[in-house]
Amino acid sequence: MFTGGLNESMQERVVIRGVDAESMSVIIDYCYTGRVTITEGNVQRLYAAANMLQLEYIRRACSGFMTRRLDVCNCVDIMKFADTFDNHELKENAQAFIARNFNQVCHGGDLWELDLKLFKDLLGLNTLDVDCERKVCSAALQWIEANALQKQEEALQVLRCVRWNLFTEKDKPYLEGLTADSCKLSTPLSLPKQRIGASAKDMFLFFGLPNDNIMCCDPYSKELYFMAPPLQDLSSQYYKSSTMESLITCATPDNHLFLASHLSKHFWLYNPILNSWQELAERPLGRIHSAMGYLGGHVYILGGRNPVTDAKLKEVECYSVQRNQWTLVAPLPHSLGKMQVVVLNDLLYVVSRRRMLCYDPKKNRWRHCGSLRRDKLHKACVFQDQIVCVCDIPVVKAYSPSRGEWKRLGDIPIDSHALNYQVIQHSGKLHLLTQTLLQHNKNRVLVHQYDPGRDAWKSIMAVYVSTLGPVCVSTRVYPVCLTPAP
Repeated sequence: MFTGGLNESMQERVVIRGVDAESMSVIIDYCYTGRVTITEGNVQRLYAAANMLQLEYIRRACSGFMTRRLDVCNCVDIMKFADTFDNHELKENAQAFIARNFNQVCHGGDLWELDLKLFKDLLGLNTLDVDCERKVCSAALQWIEANALQKQEEALQVLRCVRWNLFTEKDKPYLEGLTADSCKLSTPLSLPKQRIGASAKDMFLFFGLPNDNIMCCDPYSKELYFMAPPLQDLSSQYYKSSTMESLITCATPDNHLFLASHLSKHFWLYNPILNSWQELAERPLGRIHSAMGYLGGHVYILGGRNPVTDAKLKEVECYSVQRNQWTLVAPLPHSLGKMQVVVLNDLLYVVSRRRMLCYDPKKNRWRHCGSLRRDKLHKACVFQDQIVCVCDIPVVKAYSPSRGEWKRLGDIPIDSHALNYQVIQHSGKLHLLTQTLLQHNKNRVLVHQYDPGRDAWKSIMAVYVSTLGPVCVSTRVYPVCLTPAP
């Protein structure tokens, strides 16, 4: 522009149109420092300016920023923005987010702002997380009503995205409530397959050695599946001999699954559609025998020992999901040995057999709570606003933060051959999992369910498999994306 003989090369003052002053200031700072400051307030204007000036690094940085900050309130706007600028990767990320959170996004009403093509593309996805086609039909009808379509052909195009062949006999009252014109327009031209959400289930996931398949189990149907492990080969890492519990994991309330290894500083997020793991920012510290918890958009890893010196660690690592960055927050006031991490009422609790600590992220401060004071602590979880701990077998105790006191629950069944005991909340119910190694290297897991009314445990199933890890979490997965167990 300035050296090629164009008009701008002979002007004392050049006006660059389409770029606001703040974005240009950020771009100039980047040219001199190599650093770019992106905020929620400037990201789209900055992306537009970088796109016009062909600054690819800033474009990618803005695109990544928007991807990490996708939520039910902004995902539709981001998809429209990505479509405007022909950013296929950002558009696919926003589309995937909407598909996974389809019900919540529909409640917000932003979907009705999409144009015909974008809305049709969305309804055509197999990956919509809906348990029945009625919800897709309802969204289609609401979009048609909101856009007051004058052309019958456009309404027909939308209704053809509904998979009418998936309606069942129990949907008959719903279909009878539709207008005759709707049903007439919606005659299917083909027989599309089921949406992925129709197969979704809450399952137990068992994690063992890093390279082993992850066992997924439905305790009610007794269906078994395998989830793919992370691709990294960690078997030859320095810490191989540390422990069978070489992986730690946690599931978020939105069913996002995070995984870390005691054998390295790797950290992953599970992609349930692809049945694969996305590697995130590397953790700052290596540690073994640690624990993990999720609270308010952050993953916390704490406790354990230094894998080289074997010294107990007080440092607390905190991962920001939005920033894909690790920081250190307030350290533990005490070095703890084996411990459990649970989250309740927007607070992070650390439970050991002698102490219980509570972390408030708003104050970045730890405080002491009612101590368990038992000889052993096997596992802990949250159930009905209480922290439930399996202590000295067969003792189970529950702590109520609101009352500040412990109470004893009904004793769990004793298995003299059990390798471990753990409690876990699954589908709103409290379960006890007891793992036993039988002959011929067969693993048996007995699953009991707690009955609060009777204060007793009842057996609901037994699973026999050859490979079963000791670390268990409950989360929602898509069995159609998993590998059925042989």
